[in-house]
Order: sequence, then C-alpha cells, then structure tokens
Amino acid sequence: MDPEPPSGVDISRPSVARMYDFYLGGKNNYPSDRAAVAAVKEALPNIIELVAEGRHFLRRVIRYMCHQGIDQFIDIGSGLPSADNTHQVAQRVNSNVRVLYVDIDNAAVTHGRQILSGNPSTAFIQGSVLELEAILNHPETRNLIDFSKPVGVVMMGLLHFFSIETDQGILKTLQENLAPGSLISFTHGVLDYQNKEAVEDLLAAYARTPTPLIMRTMTDIGKIMDGFSSAEPGLVLIHDWRMDMAEEGEPEPSRSWIWAGVVLTT
Repeated sequence: MDPEPPSGVDISRPSVARMYDFYLGGKNNYPSDRAAVAAVKEALPNIIELVAEGRHFLRRVIRYMCHQGIDQFIDIGSGLPSADNTHQVAQRVNSNVRVLYVDIDNAAVTHGRQILSGNPSTAFIQGSVLELEAILNHPETRNLIDFSKPVGVVMMGLLHFFSIETDQGILKTLQENLAPGSLISFTHGVLDYQNKEAVEDLLAAYARTPTPLIMRTMTDIGKIMDGFSSAEPGLVLIHDWRMDMAEEGEPEPSRSWIWAGVVLTT
C-alpha cells in the first residue's frame, strides 16, 4: 500500500524526487512516479544501475570533501531521504558534520523533515537552485551553516535540468558566496555513447514531469566549468572519479554515462 501523501502534495503527476526514491528502492513514491520510471527503463534498461553508480560517487565525493577539512554541507536537489544520505556518509568520517538538505519538491521536504526530526546537525528546507540567495539566506541555513568557513555543496543530477548559461550562473553565485576552500560537486548525464532513439524516449519520459531533462555531449558539459578551477581529476565519467575514496566493500564501478566534477572556490 502506498504511503499517505503529505497534505497539498499532487501525486497525479510524476515527481523527479519521488522517481529517484523509487530508483533507490524507497517507498515514498506513487503510481504516476512508477509509470514514469517504467518509461525511463524502456529507454534505458540499466537506469537502476546508473542511479546506483551516482550514489557510489556521492559517497566518494563526500568523503573526499571531509578529508579536505570540510565539516558542513549543503545538498541541493537532494530528493527524498534514502539509504546513505549525505550526513550519514560524512558523519562516518567526522561525527561533528552538519548538513543542510534542500529540495523544491514539497513531498521531499515534508518526508525529509519527518525523518530528520530531532537531529540537530541537519535541517531540510524547501528551495530552488534558481533562487540561491533565498537558500543561502534562509534562517535555517544561517543557523546551521557558518559561511566564514568552507562549505561542501552537492548537486547530484541537478544541472542537466537547466541551460549551460544557467548552470554557469549557479556555480558563479555559489563561488561568490562561499568561503575560500569550499568545494562544489555536480553530476550530469551525457549524450555520448547513447542510442539516439533511447535518448528521445528518455527525454519524453521526463517531459511528463515538472522538470524536463536536458542531455548534452561531453564537450557541452565541459562548457559549464569554463572559467572555474576544478579538483583532480577534473570533469570525468563518474566511474573514473577518485576511486581511492571508496569504502572497503563497495562494488567496482561499471561503465557509466554520467559525468562528474568538483569546482574549487578561491
């Protein structure tokens, strides 16, 4: 039986956050979300494995940031809480880590607050990455995050919903507002290696959600980071990004079509 949706949440249309929850084996999704996922799986039968690869990258990049001395994080577009959230990964390295989760989806925020209630080292607010000033100046953000110190920002599968110019603006705004030594990570789906018809089917599935997907070539994804410095190994496919940060027992990466990068602030 599906969970009772939070008051005021429309479950007749699929939500990217709830689709992501389904990919990760969560229970906070509904028939519209599962139908959209089924359409995605028709186009990309290995989508579940790809999402799992993204989760492996999340764990590596959080550990990397912790080892760089970062003890506070902002996870934008975090989606519904699921296994191994950002604060859980980070607190295995440093128990004093603080994490702010942000999502535009009301259901994600409502469920997130319920799950994280009573945890003073975390907060969950509703906000759009297109309105970063509101996120950075939100009272809960200011209460949890010390902007005089470095911050780790996580944007998993977020920038491929916007134009290249918008993505560059997001990185620029973050860089201007974060202390030197901060790190900004992102992932982005890539067109290269993909069957044209499969890509069209994938885009059609996401077109039925409030947030249509944009797929790009590796060359175009690289333009997002024009003018920004990046941490080694630069912008690469996620299975090539810092496997030295993997925890013991994690599976070997498969060949993915998702790119990842970490931007440095100065």
